[in-house]
Amino acid sequence: MLRIPQSQFLSPDDLAICQRVFDQICVDAKLDRASVDGVTLALTVLAAFQNGIVADDELLAAVRARRADFMKHTG
Repeated sequence: MLRIPQSQFLSPDDLAICQRVFDQICVDAKLDRASVDGVTLALTVLAAFQNGIVADDELLAAVRARRADFMKHTG
């Protein structure tokens, strides 16, 4: 089944996927969730999800590939 995420509103299931990816990357990168980089990471996860990357593993891989985008402030 093709699943297209909404551009403005995320369901609880959508948010859970984004949260799992965010949490995993924070652990992997030893990233402070409340830091500027943490906020940038959250925005990166949400943007990728809203652009159609909705499977956990694909979202995780896509965001990891953009690590330089959210690790500018701490390394």
